[in-house]
Amino acid sequence: MDPSATSLSMPRLVLASTSRYRRELLERLRLPFRSESPQVDETPLPGEQPAELVLRLALAKAR
Repeated sequence: MDPSATSLSMPRLVLASTSRYRRELLERLRLPFRSESPQVDETPLPGEQPAELVLRLALAKAR
């Protein structure tokens, strides 16, 4: 095994959600993560299509 590979750590995930269900899923997978409340209003904008809504929310939560 390459010795440099052992110094690499798994990147931490950020769960941009307060969903208990999603948190429990990640816990079952034993992945290191932290949960952050995204503080994003998920109300669709007037005339916004579902695909546009999903993209807008994902980008806002990632920021």
